[in-house]
This record gives sequence, structure tokens and C-alpha cells, in this order.
Amino acid sequence: MNNSNYKYSLGLYEKAFPDELSLKEKMLLAKEIGYDFLEICIDLNPERELRLDWTKTQRKELIDFMFDHDISLRTISLSLLRKYPLGMIHRDMNKLSLEILEKGLNFASDLGAKIVLINGYDVFNEPSTPETSNRFMENITKAAALAAEKGIILGIENAEKEFMNTVKKCAYWVEKIGSPFFCIYGDVANTAIVFNGDPDKCIADFEEGRGKIAAMHLKDSINGDYRFTDYGKGQVDFKRSIDKLKSMGVGIFNAELFYSPDSDYRTKAKQVHDFLRSFF
Repeated sequence: MNNSNYKYSLGLYEKAFPDELSLKEKMLLAKEIGYDFLEICIDLNPERELRLDWTKTQRKELIDFMFDHDISLRTISLSLLRKYPLGMIHRDMNKLSLEILEKGLNFASDLGAKIVLINGYDVFNEPSTPETSNRFMENITKAAALAAEKGIILGIENAEKEFMNTVKKCAYWVEKIGSPFFCIYGDVANTAIVFNGDPDKCIADFEEGRGKIAAMHLKDSINGDYRFTDYGKGQVDFKRSIDKLKSMGVGIFNAELFYSPDSDYRTKAKQVHDFLRSFF
């Protein structure tokens, strides 16, 4: 890609801020700090899970708020599926997983988000088997069809489980599905953990996703810590990683920062913003 034509957006993960802040307050603060968007998370937190059942009135209220404050959505993390992964053998649980996924896609569609992230798990609290892998294939095919019907990209993340912990493994499943609405939402830190921070191997892994990566999480890591490593203190080579992803045409990035009561969340979010922007 010609770098003179390169454009990108940088978002911030909602969980960079404490739960005491409302979603609107988080959106305003992310914009004030300089981020282009806030990645909404729907997870095991009961209040965030309830967003899936918001009424049309509640959704329109947020749409009007975003319009009034010139705020838009790019991505939604549907990590609630960690509790109901798509490779579970129990058919009733499969049905629930797909219901949650469809609600997440409807939520994204109503609010104007373009990408819904799901973690690359066939199962979470049990070992992967050929049977769980086959069930995952069966259900991810259905999931991709639901995404296509809504015109929303479903982005699979290389998560911490061996089943799909690299971009290459994500690309395998994306190729098997063969839908323009089923892509990769990668994570540079998770790749770095797999390859012990070896930058050449990380870059090679990103290359495996060429043409298939819709967005990328940017965070740092050390082996054993997927969440709270300070940016620039871990094993991720941000310069080489971002340069590579830019050259591959990736244009949506998200700072996956997690709130810690030990630090000032506003200051931390600004530090991470300035740190990441420096590589673009």
C-alpha cells in the first residue's frame, strides 16, 4: 500500500475506564483524550450483557447522543461468548450461543458498528477435541451467515487458547468459511506471547492474515500476562508490528487497555494514546 494514501483510526477499549462511568461518559472521555472511537464490550458483566436487550428507544437515545457529539462506533467486542463458545457439544448451549451472537449483530447494526469481535475459542473450560472443532465449524458457518445477512463483519480474534492463538490459525478458519463477512480481528500481544516476543516470527504470523484482517488490537504482553503489561515494557515490537500491518492495509486499530485501580485511568489512557500514535 502507498503510505501517502494510508488512513487509519485508533480506538480505545471500553474496559480502560472504571465501570462507575456510564457508556456516554466513556465515549466522551475517549474522544477528549484523542481516540477516534470507543470499542464497546458486551461480556459477563451483567450491566454490559443487558445491552443486548436494549429497547429501540434506548438504542435511539445512544444514536442521537453519538450524532450530537460527533461520535461514531467502529467495533463491538462480544466476549460474552467466552461463556458460551461455539464449539460446545450441547445443542441447547449452541442455540444460546447463536442467539447471543445474533443479538450482538443486531445491536451493532442498529448502532452503526462495522465489526463484531468474537474470541477464537471452540471451548473454554474444557479441552478441545476433534468433536468440539467440528461443532465449531458447524456453528461458525451459521454465524458467518448471520453476519452476512446484517452486512456486519464478524472478526475472530487470536485468543490465548492453543486452538486459535495465532493469526495463522485464524486465517485457516477464515479460509474454510470463505465469507467476506468473516475476517480476522487480530491481537499483536497474543501473537507475541506464542512466539516469545520474536519479532520476525510475529511479523511472519501477521503476513499469514494478509487480506483477511479487518482490525487489530494493540496491547503489550509478557509471557503469562495477557492484560496488564504496561505499553512499551513488554515484548511487543510496536514499530515493526504497526509498520507491517499498515503495509497490509489494516486501518482499524484498538488500544486494548484494561482499567487498574492502581493508576489514574485518564492519565493512563492518554499515555497509551500518545505512545501508539507515535508509531503511525
